Amino acid sequence: MRTVFLLMLILVAKPSLAIEPDKVSHFAGSSALGLVADSVAYHTATQMGPGERMAVSSGVALVPGFIIECVDEFSGYHFSWADLLADALGAGTGSVAGELLNGQFWISASGRQVRLIGHW
Repeated sequence: MRTVFLLMLILVAKPSLAIEPDKVSHFAGSSALGLVADSVAYHTATQMGPGERMAVSSGVALVPGFIIECVDEFSGYHFSWADLLADALGAGTGSVAGELLNGQFWISASGRQVRLIGHW
């Protein structure tokens, strides 16, 4: 319990420096793209399983972020691996949200476990 309290105190102590606004915009944009890409794949690529759909939609959602970072490199800014990481996390989150919204996964919580359950 003390560990949780200390972690909460650390996170609350400097909320303005916790996450840069640039990373939030990268995460949010890639999340939206991942959600859209997974929903399109769900309704068009019926032969794909959920794992394949999530991998493909995450990859598709990551492409614009990679292109933006390449343009940044050649336009005088620097290529940011942290921005690309935020893009990747957002793309994965969006594709999982797409599967949840399209009815392939359910979140099951019992006791000390939280699991994703789906019909394959």
